[in-house]
This record gives sequence, C-alpha cells and structure tokens, in this order.
Amino acid sequence: MKTRMKFTRQMGRMMSDRRARQVVGFAGALALISLAHPALAQTSGGTAIETGLGTIKSWMVGVASVVGVIAVMAVGYAKLTGRMDWGRAVTVLIGIGIIFSAATIVGWMGGSA
Repeated sequence: MKTRMKFTRQMGRMMSDRRARQVVGFAGALALISLAHPALAQTSGGTAIETGLGTIKSWMVGVASVVGVIAVMAVGYAKLTGRMDWGRAVTVLIGIGIIFSAATIVGWMGGSA
C-alpha cells in the first residue's frame, strides 16, 4: 500500500510572501551597500561637473585601451595571414594616436597645455 503525502498550501511554501519580500529587499540593500564606493573629498578647485567629466574621461580611456589593443591585434592578424591593407593599418594607428593624445590636442587648441 502506497501512502501519499498530501501537500497543503501552507506546506508547499517555505516562507510567506511578506517574508520573501523582506529577504529580497534586505539582500538588495546589502548588494547596493557593498557595491557603492565611498565619496572621496574633492580636490581643490574641482566642481561636481569636473569630477564627473573626469570620471567619464578615465572610463573612456580604459575602454579605448582595450579597443586599441584589439585593433592592433586585428592588424597584426591580418598581416600574419597576408590580408593586410596598408591604408586600414595606418588608419587604425592614426585613430589610436588621436584617441590617446586627445587631452593634449585640446590643450593646444585652447591655448593651455
């Protein structure tokens, strides 16, 4: 004789909906707190906009570094397989040079280095 256990609605749940929302909310708050970076004191003369733009600039230089490495690798692979177009290779190198010397170029145009 087989006995089957009957599951009621209460037995099928490990916790109530309210308790589940509390646990998820606490886990979300804990994740946000652990991911947040502490606010550091601003350097002298820096406004919030300058700080934000400086952060964007440093992020873009980081991304451009990765993209530049991949572009140079692609040019190297094209040369290795004998399919390199010299015009495209020069274009890649000029583009990388402009990206990483953008601050200097803007300084020249604005009269400050």
